Amino acid sequence: MEVALKIDVDTHRGLAEGVPRLAAALVREGINASFYIAMGPDNSGRAILRAFRNRGFIGKMIRTRAVAMYGLRTMLSGTLLPARQIARAMPGVVRSLRTDGFEVGVHGYDHVRWQDGIDRIGESGLRGEIAAGFEVYRDIFGDEPLGFAAPGWRTNNIALRLLDATALRYRSDTRGHAPFRVRVGADELKTPEIPTTLPTLDEVIGRPSLTEPAAITGYYLDRIKADVLNVHTIHAETEGMGQLDGFLALVRALKERGANFVRLCDVAARLDLASLPACEVIRVTLEGRSGWVAGQGSAVPPARG
Repeated sequence: MEVALKIDVDTHRGLAEGVPRLAAALVREGINASFYIAMGPDNSGRAILRAFRNRGFIGKMIRTRAVAMYGLRTMLSGTLLPARQIARAMPGVVRSLRTDGFEVGVHGYDHVRWQDGIDRIGESGLRGEIAAGFEVYRDIFGDEPLGFAAPGWRTNNIALRLLDATALRYRSDTRGHAPFRVRVGADELKTPEIPTTLPTLDEVIGRPSLTEPAAITGYYLDRIKADVLNVHTIHAETEGMGQLDGFLALVRALKERGANFVRLCDVAARLDLASLPACEVIRVTLEGRSGWVAGQGSAVPPARG
């Protein structure tokens, strides 16, 4: 049983509080993970506009107790209160992850701008977001990132092509079931995609049958498969803070079942690109999540030469 923990860090508070807690806990448990950090400003307060665009957003906010989860400072960041830088504000915290053996990748630059504006900001805007995020990463580490995870699992053909022109070893931008080659039109991109395969905690928490930690642990154990790579995305703002105990209960249950925890960069290093299915990236909706996300489409036949 192979499990890749993909840890998204969306906010200033998530990096300041959630990341150190998660990193310390994972070190104690002796397991590895990959962290993806939003490299730019924390404009979380602007996300409230999703209430007017995404059906179900308000319901999700209530079900997940978002104000208590994120805190009032984060909920007002970039609106009534100034946006705080994330990675640049705490480069020591970011570097310490590598020191502890974790992978660090890029989770965009301005998380809210990418997630909410990906189809509006155009090629120049996306190019700027990618360049800015990579620049911060280089300033902190002095080298190039190996992995990129799209904010909110939102991408489009422009972003896919722009990222494919970089030196990335892989992307993890979608929801799906197994690594694949990305088909855009008649082209197959060279950068493999490693999708998230399991629901996230904020998609399931608060459902009538999933109000207790033991029930949530059981829910995930029932869905993790023994014969494939399981990619589980967690969040520094959720599992790294108020839901840490429940997350660790799941980790320990997986360890008891013999799970092997891997980093996504190591998964990417062993992939045989030629043997992966070629799939288009499509837009899907998921239970418990408002709005669309990028998903793994069905395998498509090779393009004719």
